[in-house]
This record gives sequence, C-alpha cells and structure tokens, in this order.
Amino acid sequence: MTPELASLMAKKIHVDDSLPGQPPKEPPPLHEWGDLPFWVSAFDHRLSQEEYVAALFVNFPGAVHHGALADYLEGERGLEAYYAELAREGAYVWQGERRGFRFMPASSGRLSRIIRDSLRERRSMDIYFVATPVRVIGGWNRTDAILPASEAVRETAAAAARRHGVFVLT
Repeated sequence: MTPELASLMAKKIHVDDSLPGQPPKEPPPLHEWGDLPFWVSAFDHRLSQEEYVAALFVNFPGAVHHGALADYLEGERGLEAYYAELAREGAYVWQGERRGFRFMPASSGRLSRIIRDSLRERRSMDIYFVATPVRVIGGWNRTDAILPASEAVRETAAAAARRHGVFVLT
C-alpha cells in the first residue's frame, strides 16, 4: 500500500445522515479534507428535495416503476466507466467493522457489483482506488463524494470524470 493510500485511510469522515435536499449537519462531514473533496454525479447540479421527488429516474427502483429505465441506465453507464478507469489497478473496499478494508483486483466481478449496488442505492460504497489515489463514498441519487490525496490527484480524477460524461460538482 502506498503512503498516499495509507494517508487517505487514516482521515476520518464524520457521518452526515441528512436526507437529500436537507442542509448538511455541522461540523461538515469532510472537514478534515479541506478544499480537496468534490462530487461526481449523473446530474449537472445537486438535486433539491423537490427535484428528487419529481424525477422519475433518480433512483433505480423509481426508474423501473415508472418505465424510465433507459434514462436511468444512461447516467449509470458514465459513472460505471469512470469507476472502471479509477479501478484499473484494483481498489481497497470497506467490508465492515469486523473485516476492515479488503483489496479487490480490477477484474473482480465483486468490485463491479459493489459499485453498481451503490449507484442503485442498495448499499453505499467506501472504496480507495489504487491507480488514482482517491477515496469514494457512495451517496444518494448517483452523486458520490470523491476524496483525493492531493490537488494534483484531484485534477486527474476530475478530468477522468469529464472524459466519461460525468458531471463534477464542487
């Protein structure tokens, strides 16, 4: 494990269990990270609570129920391609308090399933990518927090998101 990844794992995230559209709780969950964090999303802005409720394809069950699966999958494909690029050298995936972080190679079908399950809001991911040292915390409505190791890594990770048609939010 590189020193950058070890440093990422040592930083704490303060839980913010506010719902979409609500203001975040204090202190900010990512205050130890300074100005480095950014968010990637299938949407070009953070959704308000009204937008979240009104959109038919914000989450997977809603898209299936309302017959908007094609729209949903279009946004999901870009995020999956982005995460596949970040995972090209594997990733450390949080497996829970008992098991901690476990390395998974890029070719792991399990890694792909964890990412897809997070995008579909079944279970939030907490992953450290090796090739581009960032930590990714899965969020609501296909908007995930990206926590880079440095400013240079931040620029690299944001550029990769844009290449895959994923929106970068600050």
